Amino acid sequence: MVRKKYFFIVFLLFLLVYPVLSQETADPKSLFDQIQKAGGLKEYPDANALFVFEDYSVVFRESGESTSKEHSLVKILTDKGKQSFATKKIPYHRRYTTVNVLLARVIKKDGTIVPVPKESIRDGTMEETQQINILDENFRRLSLAFPGLELGDSVEMLVESVSQPLIKNNYNDLILFQALEPLLKKEVTIAGPASKPLYFVVKNGQLDFSKEKKGDQVIYRWKKMNSPKIVEELGMASILDIALRVVVSTFKNWEELSRYGASLNAGKTEPNEALKEKVQELTKDLKTDEEKILAIFRYLSQKIRYMGSSMDLGAFIEPHPATYTFEKQYGVCRDKSLLMMTMLKEIGIKSYDTIINVSRQTEKEIPIIFFEHAICTVVLKDGRVVYMDPTLELSSEFGETYVGDRYVLLLDEKGKGLIKVPPVAAERSLGLIKGETKVLPDGSIEGKVNISGKGFYDLVLRSISKQVPSFQLPMVWQQLGQFLSPTLKVENVKSSDFADLAKPYEVSFDFKAKDYLVDVGKYKMFKIPLSSQAFDIISIGIFKALTDMKERKYPLFLFSSRGCREEESVSLPSDFEVKAIPNPLELKEGPVSLKISTSLKGDKIFFSSDLRIEKSSLDPSEYQNLRKVVKALKRFQKAMVILQKREGKEKGGSR
Repeated sequence: MVRKKYFFIVFLLFLLVYPVLSQETADPKSLFDQIQKAGGLKEYPDANALFVFEDYSVVFRESGESTSKEHSLVKILTDKGKQSFATKKIPYHRRYTTVNVLLARVIKKDGTIVPVPKESIRDGTMEETQQINILDENFRRLSLAFPGLELGDSVEMLVESVSQPLIKNNYNDLILFQALEPLLKKEVTIAGPASKPLYFVVKNGQLDFSKEKKGDQVIYRWKKMNSPKIVEELGMASILDIALRVVVSTFKNWEELSRYGASLNAGKTEPNEALKEKVQELTKDLKTDEEKILAIFRYLSQKIRYMGSSMDLGAFIEPHPATYTFEKQYGVCRDKSLLMMTMLKEIGIKSYDTIINVSRQTEKEIPIIFFEHAICTVVLKDGRVVYMDPTLELSSEFGETYVGDRYVLLLDEKGKGLIKVPPVAAERSLGLIKGETKVLPDGSIEGKVNISGKGFYDLVLRSISKQVPSFQLPMVWQQLGQFLSPTLKVENVKSSDFADLAKPYEVSFDFKAKDYLVDVGKYKMFKIPLSSQAFDIISIGIFKALTDMKERKYPLFLFSSRGCREEESVSLPSDFEVKAIPNPLELKEGPVSLKISTSLKGDKIFFSSDLRIEKSSLDPSEYQNLRKVVKALKRFQKAMVILQKREGKEKGGSR
């Protein structure tokens, strides 16, 4: 009887929360009127579609269980808009969430309604897990295809999700009020017990807000009219960082969340005999703790396959026991982190399961569960703290450089606060390019190049070598060489084993370029080859594309601090003398610096360039710092070495 009364109360609450949804869904004429009033390309010339409205309503309970309904209506304006909204994909985890499509239909521009047929709604496993030969039935994706969509049509959806809490007795959400297309109206209603008050923060703008108490329930409402589209910028930060949004949570502080995350690990870090034997095998004959930690880390990163969850909730999905992951030889990020903790405990090293956001910022004001990734925090006996990511198969460093300047949350039974990791200097992710170039009497050049790197730079080089078949690797450097000269040919490409993390990764090659020198009367001129930055595979995109915009509205996301040092010697023909070489350059603008030196010793020109970006993300003002440095570099790249034929040589005399 009590259970029936409980569901009756919930039903009455839904009537309070969803009156607009019920009315609009039942009245197609009202919807058609809204579509007509919304306007089109005349009013929104830069739009591909219009969100006529989005209504999102949630009821959560003491247990943290919640039922949500999302009702949306989108008007299609262009072919790009049609392509974007012809299908809808909804990822979810079957262990925690049930998704039901209550309504899906196309409203034609003449008012005709075309329901989405059942056969166009498919539920299946994620393609990502299938591609790495892992079938996990819990990671699901619901896909809908809207039939016969044409310009001027609209798509309407009403989706209900019933969710079990990843964090028992708590509710979290992050809700956007802005999108890549104009959003004409958005309303959000969240109802929950008064005993579980919502803490919330509104970011990047203002929302109309109201709150009312009805019995033992509190209803929170946010509303926004006419949110402009987010205009995409190349390399911009995540939309989750820049959109108008509200973040809500019932957690009071980060320590509470840390304790709960640790509770999910309870009893899961006990090794069996097979796991103990593996640790002994990996660390046998190794003397230092650092050597042993690296041996365990490299085993985990290379032998235990990583299954990315493709959902922000992935970091808080309850992990499997370490012995299960060890037996299956695959797991999500927290599975691998937990296994690393278990193996490190066997050699007396303390560590923490740790969650982090990689592609976006952490909402530091409100404790929420929306983290993308889990890594392992290792505490060495001398007190040093090292952050290691066992999902990175090709990470060769002792500690990940990309973690710098990000927030991490250590999961601990006593509770830990949110930690801001200190910035990691670009020096630790530095590329090194060395070249030896000869200028030949016929005006051509030939030379050798050797490329290596540390940290993030090394990771990128190894990743390219893994992804690109060996027979195609010369084409990569050949294409980059075109930035140096259209006549340049790359030959004899050699690279070390990208999978051997115990040795530095290097790639080397020879090159030739015809007609490189320019004849100007009695002078010959040329640009110092490596000053083109052609073979700096990480920075070349920044120089060629990411600094073209005069201004940016949003931060430029670079993932990691980075830099590159280039060193080159240029040998000159003996029958020429040098009349001029480019002047050195030194510039520091905020987190971006550039230092170029040039010198002449005998018949050789020595060139070095050192570019560094000390942050993983540049705000719009720091982007201007980057533009100033890149402009200075481009000016230098136009500077020429000027040669003149020695007069004595022309007359047959000696130097």
